[in-house]
Amino acid sequence: MVLIGEIGLIALILEAGIELDVAQLRQTGTRAMAIAFTGSFLPVAVGMGIAYTTGNDVKAALAIGAAFAPTSLGVAASALSQGGMINTSVGQLIIAACVVDDIIGLVLLSMFQVLVKPDPKLIEYFIPLISSFGFLLLLGVPAITFLPELIQTKFLTVFPKKHRSLAMFGLLAAMCMAYLPLMNYTKSSYLTGAFLAGATFSQIDGAYDKFMHSSHSIMEWLLRVFFAASIGFQVPLKEFQSPQVVGMGFALWASCVTIKALVAFYVPNFENAEKGAIYNPYKRDLLVTGLSMTCRGEFSFIIAAFALSENLIEADVYASVVFAVLLSAITSPFMLLRCIGYFDGLKKAHLAATNPMNGEGDGTMPLHFRIRLETKNAWGLLEQLQKEINGLNLILVDFRTNHVRGVNPLIYNDIYVRDKKCRCAIPSVREEKANEKALSRVSSSPQLMKSISMKSINEVDDDEDREALYCVMKGIVADEKIEEREMTIQKALYKNLEGLSISELSVEQWNPWDWTTALDAMVLKRNNGKVADLDFFVEIFDKADADGSGDVDADELLEELKEAGMNVTKEGVEAMIAHVDEDGDGKLSREEWTESVNHYLKKKKNCHKIDLRSLVRDSSGNLDINDGSDSDGSGKISFPIKNEILVPLKGDSLMVGQDIENTTAHYDYYEEVKKS
Repeated sequence: MVLIGEIGLIALILEAGIELDVAQLRQTGTRAMAIAFTGSFLPVAVGMGIAYTTGNDVKAALAIGAAFAPTSLGVAASALSQGGMINTSVGQLIIAACVVDDIIGLVLLSMFQVLVKPDPKLIEYFIPLISSFGFLLLLGVPAITFLPELIQTKFLTVFPKKHRSLAMFGLLAAMCMAYLPLMNYTKSSYLTGAFLAGATFSQIDGAYDKFMHSSHSIMEWLLRVFFAASIGFQVPLKEFQSPQVVGMGFALWASCVTIKALVAFYVPNFENAEKGAIYNPYKRDLLVTGLSMTCRGEFSFIIAAFALSENLIEADVYASVVFAVLLSAITSPFMLLRCIGYFDGLKKAHLAATNPMNGEGDGTMPLHFRIRLETKNAWGLLEQLQKEINGLNLILVDFRTNHVRGVNPLIYNDIYVRDKKCRCAIPSVREEKANEKALSRVSSSPQLMKSISMKSINEVDDDEDREALYCVMKGIVADEKIEEREMTIQKALYKNLEGLSISELSVEQWNPWDWTTALDAMVLKRNNGKVADLDFFVEIFDKADADGSGDVDADELLEELKEAGMNVTKEGVEAMIAHVDEDGDGKLSREEWTESVNHYLKKKKNCHKIDLRSLVRDSSGNLDINDGSDSDGSGKISFPIKNEILVPLKGDSLMVGQDIENTTAHYDYYEEVKKS
């Protein structure tokens, strides 16, 4: 049983190697390294101190401290994924640090082969270190540089496509059979060989998914056997009856486990917090990082079990270590999820409190932008992007990053920011309808179109025409200011990040309080298979208006929408009410609700409405939105750049001295008025 379990242990370390994400390590830079090394040293030092003062010898003290050094990648990643933070900047930093933590744990495990000797020479203490670090360089560097590409392009292509997965697993098994005895004979841990074999396939496209799909269920069974045979059966349950064992366990948990939370202070300030705001993302990142790094699991059990089997520690000490690790494996992810949930609640409350649609203020709100950036990877990329964002007078609201597995993959960054310089008018349904009516009137009149190109309303006699023209020109001015700010941000980012070989860069206005968000969640098909229509929404309003007063508030509407199976939040409903509440009483009348929903449903059906940007270009003769330029139906058109965008098409390169006037780029034009 122990032998079968050992195979499961090898598979566990093999999976850790395949999970190695080099691109992630490069993005997080030196901070991930600092978190991992400091986080490994602190528990070892504290654990050794406690163990030594309680009567254990130096070897036992080192074993006890080492058992608390590694953070459990599986436990931390699972909690971060459930909390929706795995792809955030701080989430990527934590995962990268945990991977380095595992490597340090393998080196510590190698050291115990010397500790079990009765009287080792001084040089023997250094042989495992030299061997481990030497092979990590000698075999690890090729594993993450040229070997994956060599395997993918030279080896796998020899086999038919349907047999390539089998060939890949065969090569993986062969490398394991070669690396494991090699590490063992050179005084390094044989598990280091399993890690290096897995790391060789970590950058091969699809290797990790295929490995997990083909072997995950078998590996889970093998690990159960391993932990039962080599750890579970070794746990002296009778020892848990001793108050000294339990007390020592609590002491180890309170010191060796929690001390690692201090590495949170290495975390940079990824997102900016407003002065006096109830939500502080930096505090969230500190707590999330600290709690994540206190997660303990499989590696701690492995080191403790090895120390017991080699008589480095006694049974009662082993029981205390297991108690502390189990306590951490239970409490750390629980507290981590509670922490994430708490700050999510603060974030929602902050959004609700700062919602400019609550009727206070000067009728304007800060501009918000969504920046989509696709670049090559670079060391410390996350901090570099944060620095550039802050330098543009932008406040980082949210930052998501992702990439595919492979050698030198492209990094996809989704960045949400708030502008400290520019503001815009708060949109409302009433203004939207007025703008659309004015746009329709102006676009159908050649005389009014001519007046737009001349930027004059003096020659227009009809009062309604003058009012429509004034409304459109006012919107154009506001829209041009927004577009100018978008282009300023885009140019600056492209110039400052030119060394990253940008392949995609777009900046577009974003509204965190978009009133259509709640309605978007309502137009999904209902249980009877029908799409929600106006009658359905009116019926919801009538049910919410239980007292027959003719109007409803946010709580009444939210309760009825949830009963109807809609996935909406109170913040979303409040934002919607603020936009459509024309009389400003904080409630929705039946007439306001009906007109707003009808307006929204018409917008959803009509996807060819004219917007301000296309209208002003059409009036100047530079662009006709119906000229067939959108040949692929993508909603994007190509036009010569003048002073707007400096980003070349994907796959092209912008050469120094190139004529920017004739470079072609993509520009998204909107299908309805969103920025008037």
